[in-house]
Amino acid sequence: MADSSSTAQSTGAEFKPFAWNPVDGLDHEERRRASFLNDARDVIDGAHTLMQLLAWDEERRDAAQPLLDETHRSSIQRLLIASLGMLHAGIEGQCEALETARM
Repeated sequence: MADSSSTAQSTGAEFKPFAWNPVDGLDHEERRRASFLNDARDVIDGAHTLMQLLAWDEERRDAAQPLLDETHRSSIQRLLIASLGMLHAGIEGQCEALETARM
């Protein structure tokens, strides 16, 4: 049976989403903008990391056994396309909102 003290020690770590721009104390519009920027930064950082992984794996193809097979590579590429497409749509929405506010 597991010791209850080990359970108590392991509960201290929990996942917390990234918060590049704190949203506490901001008005509604600033909070919305900060949340969008947080999400955009996470998407860009993730896409950058995945592109580095794909490039690294491509370099390994000539010298050794690649880490990723074609199925994995195509899944990562589809994830990147979808993620960046959603980010692009969000940016376009922000741009349209700015144009509307100027009129």
